[in-house]
Amino acid sequence: MGRPKVKLAWVEEWKRRATVCQWRMKELIQMAEELTIVCDMSACLVFYNRKNGKLVAWPSLEEAQSLIDCYNALPETERNMKADDEESSFIKTITKEIEKKLELSRKAIEELKMDNLMLQIKNGSRMIADLSQTEIEKLKSYTSKKIAYYDRELRKQHPNTSGNEPFLEDDDGEMKIYEGESSESDGADNA
Repeated sequence: MGRPKVKLAWVEEWKRRATVCQWRMKELIQMAEELTIVCDMSACLVFYNRKNGKLVAWPSLEEAQSLIDCYNALPETERNMKADDEESSFIKTITKEIEKKLELSRKAIEELKMDNLMLQIKNGSRMIADLSQTEIEKLKSYTSKKIAYYDRELRKQHPNTSGNEPFLEDDDGEMKIYEGESSESDGADNA
């Protein structure tokens, strides 16, 4: 069983703070040393205390400076490519999530616009002849997607029907004709 999670907070008492700092630095140095052995890599740690200007470097100041110089000598593109930056990774993840939400919002807005346009056409406040070519293309695309969606939903509810069977039949097998539909034009074909 591991040790309990320590709540990170500012340590008020300076003696205790110095003790905690020494203990934590020792732990970090031990972890870095183990990492260099297990993974066969170079590493360095640099601690700087702003109050007293004390600098602690591991394994030594010269080795740390040498390693930092090697890193700085790399071209910037290679440095950035090899850097494992948690902050940029976090930002990229959040950006992707926001982009997904934005795309969903755009789709929802477009659907609302098309629903509104269809309602205007149904109410007679807009005529199909008055629509722009772009509006007509968007409306065609939207309606075909909606028809395909409802077709799938109906097939889920009525799995034993074939693709050619009408869903809306009277008891005598005749297609139901709703107000506004013409039996000659098969519904909205002439609209």
